[in-house]
Amino acid sequence: MEIGYWLLKFQLMFDDKKNGWQDYVSNHRIISRPKSFWPPILAIVGVVIIILAIILFPLVTNGYEIYRHVKSLNNRAGLIINGSGLGSPTKLLADLAATRDDLTAIKYRSSQLGLILYVPQINKTSHSIDQMLTASIDLVGGYEEIIKIFSGLQNTNNEGEVVLNFSTAAGRKMILQSIVNNRDSVEKAKLKIQAARLVLSSINTNDLTGIFKTKVIFANQLLSEVISQSELALPLFKYLPELIGAGQTKNYLVLFQNNMELRPTGGFIGSYGVITLRDGEIINVFTDDIYNLDKLSEGKMFVPVPLPLSSYSSQKYLYLRDANWSPDWSTDAKEINQLWEKERANAGLPPLKLDGIVAITPDFIANFLSITGPITEGDVTFTEQNFALALEQAVEVDYAAKGIPLSARKNVIGDLTKELLSRLLALPPQDLMRLWSVIKKDTEEKQIIAWFADAELQNYIASENWSGEVKNREGDYFYVVDANVGALKTDAVMNRSVDYVLSPDGSGDLLGRLAITYQHTSKAVSNLVSAYRTYTRVYTPLGTQFTRVYLEDKKGEQDLVLNKDVALSSELNKQLAGVFFTIDPNKKKTLVLEYRLPENIKKMYQNGLYTLFVQKQPGTAGHKLRIDLKFDQLITAYHADILPTTFYGRNLVFDEDLKADREYSVKFQ
Repeated sequence: MEIGYWLLKFQLMFDDKKNGWQDYVSNHRIISRPKSFWPPILAIVGVVIIILAIILFPLVTNGYEIYRHVKSLNNRAGLIINGSGLGSPTKLLADLAATRDDLTAIKYRSSQLGLILYVPQINKTSHSIDQMLTASIDLVGGYEEIIKIFSGLQNTNNEGEVVLNFSTAAGRKMILQSIVNNRDSVEKAKLKIQAARLVLSSINTNDLTGIFKTKVIFANQLLSEVISQSELALPLFKYLPELIGAGQTKNYLVLFQNNMELRPTGGFIGSYGVITLRDGEIINVFTDDIYNLDKLSEGKMFVPVPLPLSSYSSQKYLYLRDANWSPDWSTDAKEINQLWEKERANAGLPPLKLDGIVAITPDFIANFLSITGPITEGDVTFTEQNFALALEQAVEVDYAAKGIPLSARKNVIGDLTKELLSRLLALPPQDLMRLWSVIKKDTEEKQIIAWFADAELQNYIASENWSGEVKNREGDYFYVVDANVGALKTDAVMNRSVDYVLSPDGSGDLLGRLAITYQHTSKAVSNLVSAYRTYTRVYTPLGTQFTRVYLEDKKGEQDLVLNKDVALSSELNKQLAGVFFTIDPNKKKTLVLEYRLPENIKKMYQNGLYTLFVQKQPGTAGHKLRIDLKFDQLITAYHADILPTTFYGRNLVFDEDLKADREYSVKFQ
């Protein structure tokens, strides 16, 4: 090549100092002008062009098709979200079918991108995206099955338009009957959505890379949430006719639990209501102060209250208002059902068979106000932000100044309930997803718990964690349950944090240290805030050995005597420690329990697995939660809702909240 030729000449000029480079070249005759370099260059360029064509042609052609189908998906999704076609099953089915076709096309075109898919990291990302597309196709297929349920509900005045109208008796009856007639479609939808979840759960987001990593992970999380909500809603949709009285009357007892005065299942039962339904229509709503019913049984019922209530309050006999003492709602509901029958008989009221008992907190109602907007009753406007305090002010303080009798002070709850139900039933279809999101949030945070007389329905809600039951788990477990005993509405100003440390000792036993810190954030307020008086129960795995329990504050540690200051027992297939103590206004106190976990958990750990389930008390706002797991084995894998704040070879630390039940799993070598 010419460049090599001149470089060599230049070098030889200096190598031969006597004769100069021209004589050297002439004498040795080793240099001649090279042939043209263009043919090999052109050959190389041609090969490169061919390679690029092989790579780029499928990339460009299939990439364009992917772009076209993605654009089509975006446009159609916008129309569906805005409500277009919600009244027509034919149009909605067509839209869903087109969406499925677009997703299938994208999935196929993505697999045809050519040699670029052989790049290892791109291959991993492509595989993850392919799994997401498969899950999306299954999800859309599930929704198609649901829409088919309504395909027969045509409006004769406008062919193709479905009568999805719960505001009329005829509309409700048609919808409920259609669900009953098409339960097989619900099952098919459930199977397809379950398949979507299984595919999605197999995706390893750590395989994702590149500039679109964040967006793809966000899409993965969004799809996971949609699938989660769909799985939760579908069985409830299946049981909707039974829930709201298709062809029969349903009576539900609704208990209003005030979580400003915390009790085991959510709060003190201050009011109750009965909602009667038939064919999806609310036949009657009745609410009343719980004391108006309880007082009619005084001197007629002599069931003793649980021992802690009789020990730390003036209450001697059990009435409805104190019937939620067990942290297991199904246990309470059965007790409440019996008390309900007795108290109605004592009040001279006719028997009223209950099909279900539902307990709700003010947070539950406040969350619905975020959808319906503020509600004004009298001179008070109730909003999402002020609901609990405004209601407390109205029924505990302001009623007297307004001349409202004591027995009628809680009538405002009934008025609010009726207006709220009216607004919720009138919501347009496009707001139903928002409504379901609120319901899902309330069930996860246990601001609503339920029990149903129908065994099949009860089994379903138990499986979905709506039933407020104490959970059974094979591994480690704890459940902190507080009961406000005569401390007014002081829970409104109490902050709590829970700190759990697990570590093995020299003999290989697993030791737990659970610290619950209570911070009183207010001064005393007449008839509202006092020193906090709590009977705290801590449930741990059956067979746990409590070794030390003490209270700690600024003054130091105060040891509590086991089986004297600390009531030790077993119930609900758990080991239990119960302690009564007080926290003065603007003070802080920590209850600490130290214990040795049972042999079965130790063996599980020795076999390479440790699990922990932390149960959340209904009605609580969500304590701070810190989990510090110290092991003497090397951690090989773990699973939790969040990433740990600390992760060394043998130590995991999680800092989160207890807004919902939390679960952790750790594997070892």
